[in-house]
Amino acid sequence: MIDKTKVKIVASLGAVAITSFIAVMGYSVGHQSATQMTQATIRKEAKALLQKQEKSDKQTKISTDGVKEFLTQYYTKEKLSENNERIKPYLTDAAFSEEVARQNEALNQVYKDYMIDYRFEDALIYINQENNQAIAQVSYRVTYIADLEHKDEAKTTQTETQTLLLSYAKVGDKLLVNHMKSWNKTLEELEKDSELSSNQEVNSAIPAISSSTTVGP
Repeated sequence: MIDKTKVKIVASLGAVAITSFIAVMGYSVGHQSATQMTQATIRKEAKALLQKQEKSDKQTKISTDGVKEFLTQYYTKEKLSENNERIKPYLTDAAFSEEVARQNEALNQVYKDYMIDYRFEDALIYINQENNQAIAQVSYRVTYIADLEHKDEAKTTQTETQTLLLSYAKVGDKLLVNHMKSWNKTLEELEKDSELSSNQEVNSAIPAISSSTTVGP
């Protein structure tokens, strides 16, 4: 005859074993899931931190991409001053005032209707992070109109080249263009004068050019 007491004990032990196994498996699966979630969270937070750092570096350090971004806005416009709202965030208040004053000069006002549809094409850019300066040789397209009464018949489009010196200043947590100068020399001549590297982003000293004027495409 089967001992009922022993059966109860064996059944109880079996139940405890099964419960323990389920608990262990549940903990293992739960721990693995939690670990995966933690790793995913860490990767997400690390990516967000990296993006934030890259954005901060872009705002506080001169880079070829940052300079090119400004030049694209500066040289892309329907006509003189049309792009002022787009370039204003890239300039200090002093530089923006200089730009507006240049635009309002009599000669520029006379010719503004004869030079339209500016489009940025490309730029060769040299960086001097120590002095917060950049030299850029810019290529841009512009349409010239010979006769305002017959615009369609009397217009030509051509690519122009201009070499600029951009000086930056830190304003709050941003690095903004504080002054712009236009040079008659090409980058090739500047490279020869200052022995700049052919690398587009270097820390070589930018030469001082005496014959410089305020920029004006």
